[in-house]
Amino acid sequence: MPTALKMLVLPLLAAAVTGAAAADLPDPGVRPPKVVAAKFVQVRHLAELDMDVESRGSMVCELDNRLRWQVDEPVRSITMIDREKLTHFDEATKQIAVIEQKKFPWLKLLRDSLDDWLSGDRGRLAQRFDVSCPRPDTLHLVPRDAAMDKICRSVDITLSPASGAISLIRITEEGGDTLEIRFSEVVNDPRLSPRLWRLPPQ
Repeated sequence: MPTALKMLVLPLLAAAVTGAAAADLPDPGVRPPKVVAAKFVQVRHLAELDMDVESRGSMVCELDNRLRWQVDEPVRSITMIDREKLTHFDEATKQIAVIEQKKFPWLKLLRDSLDDWLSGDRGRLAQRFDVSCPRPDTLHLVPRDAAMDKICRSVDITLSPASGAISLIRITEEGGDTLEIRFSEVVNDPRLSPRLWRLPPQ
């Protein structure tokens, strides 16, 4: 996968896992949320250059539907994924790029994995990943699918002991680069404006 596309896809993987904060690991008797929103600080470590690249923004993830990932700093951009495509808006150039699912098989794989994470069905999740718990507050996911393995080598999810919400996700790539994302202000089922899903933003 081209590096530029991978840099779009990895945050979406992280957003998908964030949606599983209550959907995949619910308290007994608690209904999983249909929507999860949060703010994030994202640090991408480039192993070859030994350099960190930091960005900040917010995300919204709908159960079995759409996902929105907005970077506010240092350069504003918005990436959204739905059943048919991935759409990316660049604030600096005002350009919109669309990647059709039928042209890129990995996009369907990402979409299917997103559904697995948010479905709350650990059986589905275990079909795509080997899942272990190295610590009481941590899940370790290793892709079983060779195509997904090209996107990431593993995903580590850390939960907040106080709230049970996901506080940290660390994605390790095949080449040694890592993507670490810290989440805050996680909100279940927020009231959202339909304009949130329009590009360019209004």
